Amino acid sequence: MKMNKYVYTPTVFRRTRKAFTLVEILIVIGILVLLMGITTQMLGGVSDAQGRARAKSDMALIATGLEAFCNQYGGYPRLNAGSGEKFVGGEIYKCLVGRMMLKRQNDQIVMTEMGFQRRPFVDSSKLKICDPADPILVDVDPEKNGVYFGDPWNEPYLYFYDASTAVGNDTIGTWRSPGFILISKGPDKKESDILSMYTTGIIPDYDDYISNQVNVDNLVHGRDD
Repeated sequence: MKMNKYVYTPTVFRRTRKAFTLVEILIVIGILVLLMGITTQMLGGVSDAQGRARAKSDMALIATGLEAFCNQYGGYPRLNAGSGEKFVGGEIYKCLVGRMMLKRQNDQIVMTEMGFQRRPFVDSSKLKICDPADPILVDVDPEKNGVYFGDPWNEPYLYFYDASTAVGNDTIGTWRSPGFILISKGPDKKESDILSMYTTGIIPDYDDYISNQVNVDNLVHGRDD
């Protein structure tokens, strides 16, 4: 049988595929890790900046409520974060939502929890409410005992008051601050050497305060930094 010389027979070409070398794979992985690290730092920085702005706003709102409380009862809440941060945060919460008052009883200044709720001194809907048993819980019962106003990192705002004055007494005490100090421990949730502010009411200069690296990210109400 005679073959048709015009019949086309396709030629099969083999393509050689070059694989990635180990060095190339390691370079790609290194670039991806670097980009992820940069992105994480950028996002973290924005989050911290937003948190600091929110903490300053919160403390300004709480401070306004404390001033209203003082005008109503003749003094600031007689509480101190040194006796338990979350406990005192819960007591400050009660004061500001109208469930606790300050009064003179038998020549002593006492904090009294009321069986009813008066007009609140702050709009609690503008503040984060944290449950001490689970600070990151979202849906917190505002009526639950012990809840506190939390900073953006779910820690209670630290409150220190001027213990040198009495209810109804306008005598100037030893404090340098106007009656109370509010502090947020910041993103690292740490603080150091703040008890001196409680005993003296003196807010140190910023450079002195952050000489301890733990305090670098802390916020103190009333100081512009």
